Amino acid sequence: MNILMISPYFYPEGGGAEFYMYKIAESLSKNHEVTVLCTTSEKEHPLNDDNIEVKALNHQFKISTTPVALTAIRDMVLHIRHNNYDLCNINYYLPLFPDMATIAAKICGLPSVLTWHNDVHAEGLLKLLSASYNLTLNKLTLKMVNKIITPSPYCYNESKFLRNLKNNMEWVPPGVDIKKYEYTPLKAVREEYGIPANSDIILFVGVMNKATSHKGVKTLFNAFKKICKDTGSFLVMVGKGNMISNYIRICKDLEIDERVVFTGFIEESTLINFYRESKILILPSTTIQEGFGMVLIEANACGKPVIGSKIGGIKYVIKDGETGLLVPPGDPDALADAIMKILDDEDLAHRMGSNGRRMVMEKYTWNKSAKMTERIFENLLNK
Repeated sequence: MNILMISPYFYPEGGGAEFYMYKIAESLSKNHEVTVLCTTSEKEHPLNDDNIEVKALNHQFKISTTPVALTAIRDMVLHIRHNNYDLCNINYYLPLFPDMATIAAKICGLPSVLTWHNDVHAEGLLKLLSASYNLTLNKLTLKMVNKIITPSPYCYNESKFLRNLKNNMEWVPPGVDIKKYEYTPLKAVREEYGIPANSDIILFVGVMNKATSHKGVKTLFNAFKKICKDTGSFLVMVGKGNMISNYIRICKDLEIDERVVFTGFIEESTLINFYRESKILILPSTTIQEGFGMVLIEANACGKPVIGSKIGGIKYVIKDGETGLLVPPGDPDALADAIMKILDDEDLAHRMGSNGRRMVMEKYTWNKSAKMTERIFENLLNK
């Protein structure tokens, strides 16, 4: 197959949705031609031997994190018509750009598969815009595509936008590269970031932008304030974003700044070592925009327990009491209690971590995800 993938951004830029697309593209490129069309500014891939060709589309401005290209449909149509693609896979986690891609594929008569990561949901000034979008352009897009894939168990089971499309939809979960997690060399991350050897590490991994405030970082800070003095633990915040300077100020106001470490973007090998060194991974998201939470299974792959909000896809990924703990979203008291429950019980932490690793090996591997995606593409083309 000659596959075109279209996405607003592409890994290493962005977060979980971009990484998901990259891992699927990486696997498919071993047996198929794969081209990615995106607005991303970073073109270098972590691997030197992949066969993914990345082509850039210009965009004039952004609404929040959504790139807006005034000539997007024209540019996509021209690109498709100058290449002999068999199928178009569109990465959907932001509005507008994927809709333009769907229209372009329809104009060109190119079969399209939409990978739907999460429902579009906004608060504040953007709430009216998102509601209007969901009632208009979003509906049109879902009618035009030939197939829908969702990595999110929440979207597959509960999304009000997809509930009448079950016959045209398949769940393809994300995965973890188990071998990479086993054989990545050890790094002295504690020494590098000034974290004492006898201090527990509480880990958060995610993009920290204004547009990703649903990740619940403020809730995490307030919970950490309640427990940090009694535990001697450190909170490590992994990820980049335009809110970090604001979060640093919040930590100072809460008087926890000496125990909170912001790493910025780090390479995957360093991240794996932080998972290994951590006591708990926490994802305290507050809205249904959290369609899955890939960091949860990554931490589980390293044998670590996880804590997450009982919302969106998180409640499907964490087996409460078995691989981690679920807490009400936006509740720092409940989150602090859950943290202490794991920190105070070494046997519980070990048991949850072991259960989590076993679950990942059984259910969440990139090899399985790529094979499922390949089968969906082939079945569509053979109709």
